[in-house]
Amino acid sequence: MKFRIQPSALAALITVCVTVSLPLGLHAKSYDLRADTASITMPDGTVVPVWGFADITAGSGDGIVKVPGPALDLPAADTNLTINLTNKLPVPVSIYIPGLRLAPAPANVGGRVMSFTAHAPAAPAGGQTTASFSFTGLKPGTFIYQSGSNPSAQIPMGLYGAVIVRPAAANQAYNDAASAYDNEQVVVFSEIDPAFNSYVSSNKTTIDAAHKINYSLSYAPKYFLINGKTYPDTTSPASQLVAPPARKTLLRLINAGSQNHVPTIAGKPVRIIGEDGNFLTYARNEHAPVLPAGKTLDAILDLSSTPLTEGNFFTMFDRRAWRASSVDTTGSMIAFIKSYPTAPDVPVSLDCNPFKGDMNADGKIDIVDVMILLNKFINSTTDPNGDVTPVSLAGLPCGSGTGVLKLADAMYVLQKALDIN
Repeated sequence: MKFRIQPSALAALITVCVTVSLPLGLHAKSYDLRADTASITMPDGTVVPVWGFADITAGSGDGIVKVPGPALDLPAADTNLTINLTNKLPVPVSIYIPGLRLAPAPANVGGRVMSFTAHAPAAPAGGQTTASFSFTGLKPGTFIYQSGSNPSAQIPMGLYGAVIVRPAAANQAYNDAASAYDNEQVVVFSEIDPAFNSYVSSNKTTIDAAHKINYSLSYAPKYFLINGKTYPDTTSPASQLVAPPARKTLLRLINAGSQNHVPTIAGKPVRIIGEDGNFLTYARNEHAPVLPAGKTLDAILDLSSTPLTEGNFFTMFDRRAWRASSVDTTGSMIAFIKSYPTAPDVPVSLDCNPFKGDMNADGKIDIVDVMILLNKFINSTTDPNGDVTPVSLAGLPCGSGTGVLKLADAMYVLQKALDIN
């Protein structure tokens, strides 16, 4: 009996053979992203229109537009990255990762280069366009992905995010034991000029030809962001960074903004071990490393000598350009690093926060907060923010988490108020 393989079956067999052979020399990670519109409400109530990326990868993406965009995390086995972009914006959008290989294919409009690579065309009203971007020869480090199309407009609008490429060894930033760490935090710095965003959102460009204004040249940020939040929103537990005592924390510092920043942790130096995805043979210790626009730094915050029985909160701020005054610090580039033990000092279930007790959310604890808390206590009103006892050995307000107020809560907040905390 003779058997004859049909052409379709032969093609399927070849496909299977090719697919099976891929792991021998090629590993690739794929993400599906969507570029779309959204808005951010600032602490002062200002609603700012933004453009951002959403992760729509099947089985893992949540589909929510975020600024910064979702972090793209690549394990060591993946040497190539493919980003499939769905564009729902009324402008062309592309993906560009400085420091990673991408075949250049500049796009131009009227003879002027408008993109570093081929892009997804502008989406028609109610529709969408697509494009794929492949990056090869991935190496360990911290990188930025951003729109490569009209970047002076699209990056400030929010089209950026973090890319993490991991080495073979776990808990290392690079293929070197000197880059070992116990804990990891991604820290993305950026800014927002609400007037700029409003104009670009409405006009799809930074150029006001009628009035001879280029809004890129008059860019004047009002809000300075860390991981998409600005002070006082950065005081919330969900927005705080974490660096446990007795541990080394890797801070992946990324400046996706248009201005230079100088990230500083009050009273604590960091050790810079990498720049722009390149491991430094000779690390350097700095109190205030300069982080220019578009740059990444891998920094180790070494708290390994801090006993587990001690805890604290550290303030991170921009030493050069953070906005503050004696009257209002809203919009400042200020974040908080939570570093307190889980045992035996503070149970992990307790919510330690230096701003617990700030009953009117004005960024300080004073007599007004004491009066508000006393009123709620007298009226048997529950409030987790006023539930500040028990207090850790380091003096941090933790609270039982139940929100049930006691006289001891009011007395502790009074102590904080009298200390002008």
